Amino acid sequence: DLRPDATADVAMTTERAELWHSAKLRPTMLWRYRLWRKDHRDALFRGGRRADVVPAADPEHLAAAAAWLCRAQDLSGDGGIIGRYRLDQGWTSSYPETTGYIIPTFLALADHLDPDYAARAERCVEFLLGTQLDSGAFPAGEIAANQAKPSPFNTAQIINGLHAWHVYRDAPDVLAAAVRAGHWLIAEQDDDGAWRQWFYHNTPATYAAHLTCWLAELGEYCDERAMRDSASRHLDWVMQQRCGETGWFDQCGFTLEEQQLRIADLHTIAYTLAGVLRTARVLEREDAVAAVRAAALPIARVLERDQWLPGMLDWQWRARADSACLTGNAQMALTWMALYRLDGDPAWLRAARAALDLVKRAQLMDAENPDLRGAIPGPDPLWGWYNDGAMPNWAAKFFIDALLEYAALAPDGHAAG
Repeated sequence: DLRPDATADVAMTTERAELWHSAKLRPTMLWRYRLWRKDHRDALFRGGRRADVVPAADPEHLAAAAAWLCRAQDLSGDGGIIGRYRLDQGWTSSYPETTGYIIPTFLALADHLDPDYAARAERCVEFLLGTQLDSGAFPAGEIAANQAKPSPFNTAQIINGLHAWHVYRDAPDVLAAAVRAGHWLIAEQDDDGAWRQWFYHNTPATYAAHLTCWLAELGEYCDERAMRDSASRHLDWVMQQRCGETGWFDQCGFTLEEQQLRIADLHTIAYTLAGVLRTARVLEREDAVAAVRAAALPIARVLERDQWLPGMLDWQWRARADSACLTGNAQMALTWMALYRLDGDPAWLRAARAALDLVKRAQLMDAENPDLRGAIPGPDPLWGWYNDGAMPNWAAKFFIDALLEYAALAPDGHAAG
């Protein structure tokens, strides 16, 4: 039972102290991050809290992040997008999950930056069709580590990309692949609406709302009621985990231990809120929209108060890490802007702007190494809690999405940061 009780606000236990990440550069990191390289040292000591870092205008940051994503695809050799650049080992391998949801990002860049990005999206699609399993599912993790074990969450992110490609260019084989994947998700769903089998650590999680939303949208697009019903059952389950006292969604952490401690990365918190909001809008669930508002508001207040967003929060919206999760910043900016579109409240837009400016200050804009130039670190500082020492492709993806959305909402010159 993860509901509030009398012991929820006690002093930190040993377990909790271990999970509270102190963003200190440790001696062992000097070797692991290969700090004898100047480009790595420069990357490590840039960050959103440095007063001497002056962000450029949004279009420059957008172009740099997009160019870095292009490099991550060009170096893969298979059409997919490499998952991350790591200071300890360099580029990893293509990541089907994130390659999937980068497809709509490339298509948006084709509209706003360069039509050639559509060809990049097509390369992503071709790569993904080659990874689909006989069951209809798509594999977990990066391609070098796994090509056989399925993942419900990753499968749904790829559905998002295949759906976007079919909207862009009517391709029956691509839509058929997305539908097969959707049917697999329905078959794997438990009776209570959650996903457990094949899920990360076989632990059900409310951040699977970011699975549900793509299933709901595909069901609406294809007029498949089974997909909408599946999404509705999961949304019901997610809403049952909500804490009425603070607006927190329980079970939104990656691990069972985090869920028991009622803490989570900003990344999975943001996944939960974005997924609930998109699903609610498809299913016309105003109760779920209201639940997202209730959770998004205290996070915005933390940002307004501290001019900073911690990369991990607890159920009372207190910091549980002293480093930032830049992916989560960009994701929260997107959710705040979605609420601005619904409500017209400028406070949502101000929160989005503040979160994006923190990401801009940490982006590796002036790196001489093209493997780093334009990348968004996982944490800030780079040795912090979330994906330490790595530049994940999904951080760049959500940052690009958020900059494009901000430009659409505030095209009056406020986007300079």
